[in-house]
Amino acid sequence: MIAIDCIRIGAVRLCLALILGLLVVSGYVVVPVLFAKAGSTTLAGSLAGDVFHMANTSILILVATVTVFWLRMKKSGAEIGKLRWLSLIVVLLMVVGNEFGVSPIIADLKAQAGPIDALAKDDPQRVMFGLWHGVSAVFHLIASLAAALLVAAGVMRAPRVSPR
Repeated sequence: MIAIDCIRIGAVRLCLALILGLLVVSGYVVVPVLFAKAGSTTLAGSLAGDVFHMANTSILILVATVTVFWLRMKKSGAEIGKLRWLSLIVVLLMVVGNEFGVSPIIADLKAQAGPIDALAKDDPQRVMFGLWHGVSAVFHLIASLAAALLVAAGVMRAPRVSPR
C-alpha cells in the first residue's frame, strides 16, 4: 500500500468519526443540556436549531469529502463495498431531509404559532410541531445509526489475497 493510500484511509476514518461525533454530540448531548439549562424552551429550541444547522452543514461537507476520497481510492483498486456506500447515502439523505425538509417546516410552524409552550396541548399547530419534531428525531437517529455502522465497518474492505 502506498503512502497516499494510507493518508486517504486516515482522512476517511477521521471524516467518518467526525460525522458520527457531530450527530451524537449535537443530538444527544448538547441539545438535551440546552433544554435542561436554558431556562426557556423557546430559547433552547432556537439555540438547538442553530446547533443542528451548523452540525448538518459540517456533516454534508464531510460526506462530500468521504465520497471524493472513496472515489479516488476506488480508482487505485480499493473495494469500498455496497454497505458502506449505502450507509453513507442514508446519512446524506437523513441529514438533507432534516436540514432542507423538516427544519424549514418546524421553523415555519414556530413562526406562525409563537412560543409552542403557550399553546394548548391539543392545539393543531402544537400537534403538527410535535409530529414534525418526531420526524426530525427519527431522521437524526437513523443518520446516527448509519454513521455508527460506517465507523464500525471501517474504511474499506480488506483486499482479497489469492492462494498461492
